[in-house]
Amino acid sequence: MWREGDVPGGSTRYFVRALGDLDPLAPPDPDEDAAPLAVLLHGWPQDGSSWARVAPLLVDAGYRVACPDLKGFGRSDAPRRGYDPATLADELSQLIRELGARKAVVVGHDWGGAVALATAFRHPGRVRALVTVSSPFRQLDLTAAWHIPLLNLPIAPEVAFKLASGPLTRVVIRHAAEDDTVFDDESLARYASSVASAPRGWLSYYRQLSRRAVVDWGVRRIRRVVPVLADPEGPHRLRVPAVVVWGELDRVTPFHLAVRVAHDLDVDLVPVPGVGHFVHEEAPQALVDAVHALVERVDADRPAGPNDRGWEQNRRPTATS
Repeated sequence: MWREGDVPGGSTRYFVRALGDLDPLAPPDPDEDAAPLAVLLHGWPQDGSSWARVAPLLVDAGYRVACPDLKGFGRSDAPRRGYDPATLADELSQLIRELGARKAVVVGHDWGGAVALATAFRHPGRVRALVTVSSPFRQLDLTAAWHIPLLNLPIAPEVAFKLASGPLTRVVIRHAAEDDTVFDDESLARYASSVASAPRGWLSYYRQLSRRAVVDWGVRRIRRVVPVLADPEGPHRLRVPAVVVWGELDRVTPFHLAVRVAHDLDVDLVPVPGVGHFVHEEAPQALVDAVHALVERVDADRPAGPNDRGWEQNRRPTATS
């Protein structure tokens, strides 16, 4: 059964939905032999409830699962400041600790992937394994993500999503998803409410984090035109095991970006055929399989400690087991 509660991440209050042996209001002590924690971070324009198809599959595999509303979304705090990558990473690191874990498997979709990645770079000791899902890194395709410049405009986006979040959210999700039948009226209304509550908060992701990506995109374009300006940056090597998952029919963050992201991070790419932007809702089992494969590889490569049980050791029997 889902449990809900407010959990602090630094000075920010996060609204968390939890499944499995996890009560967000009374997490176990991190020194106890609890099941491993998986933290699932949503993107725009959604909230933590978007993981409703993925979370039970991870619980069946022996995980405690936490699905917070990102800062600025839904029922979490939406302060005016603190949306830079360092602050968001620090807050997620503290949130993991508040949920009673030393480290967690972190899965992030869209903007949630950007927050997850920032945390893996800044706090690698908090991240057992990282899975980013349809989440650009260092570059954008503005011919597909044409909404990003619009969301960087002053005032207009706030007014639009305050007055018409329902129709706008429906249009965005229907466009970005290949299989939009997985989104019922209830979920669409919930997502519309998530982005209508405090649009100035979530717009900060576009007005701060996306600007770096836009600059990187511009620099890459210039370097392609002027060959003498060679790219001095090699892969950004993570200190945690990671994988990139991407829908092959993504119309918002096209699949060609996935190849570059996996190259730049020097990690494996898992393409999901026939799926659009919302892999976790359109193909939840494919995403869980990617998480499963990564964690199995981690456990195979690392000796188990007294409080570091592997995936199979925590796997619960299912109806078909």
